[in-house]
Amino acid sequence: MLSTKLVCFALASLALGQYYLVASEETVALCPTDFTQVAGKCLLFDNRWNNFYESDRHCQSLNAGLLSFKNKMELTAINEWLATVVPRNPDVWTSGNKLGGTEDYYWQSTGRRAIYLPWQAGQPTPITGDCLILLANVTMTAEGTTMSEHRLSVADCTKWVPHVCEAPLQIFKTQLCLNTTAFFEAKVPA
Repeated sequence: MLSTKLVCFALASLALGQYYLVASEETVALCPTDFTQVAGKCLLFDNRWNNFYESDRHCQSLNAGLLSFKNKMELTAINEWLATVVPRNPDVWTSGNKLGGTEDYYWQSTGRRAIYLPWQAGQPTPITGDCLILLANVTMTAEGTTMSEHRLSVADCTKWVPHVCEAPLQIFKTQLCLNTTAFFEAKVPA
């Protein structure tokens, strides 16, 4: 009788031991090392002065692309971040360009057509180049120097400017799993 119960218990334990109970589950979004989360993406400012092509190559080496943005909300968050990270830097490369002779600007980092284009006053001036920078107007007064928000400006792709790399958030799903066999271990007298 005891051996029958023991066999049934052992079989039930083996069957249940194949299943795991998920005690908790959490999704975590993180940025790569040295990147900062801004507007749902990960950004990294690089103060080396490079042309568009070198800047793009640098970002690609980090598994990232040059900066892009979709709307006013993203640009506002990027402007706030730039004001704290590099308060005196008037311009940075974006991935925006119309290389290849297209009429429209595209974000090289995403391959999408740039729809939201908040231009600086007097822009765009295509004769000045095919690439886009974020440019802030600098005003010097007796009280000091102030900068306006960064807005898009057309630039020659060989111009030397610092840049911002963007990488997607890395999404991780964590689970705390409990092995049900851990609760059914039993010592049987010999």
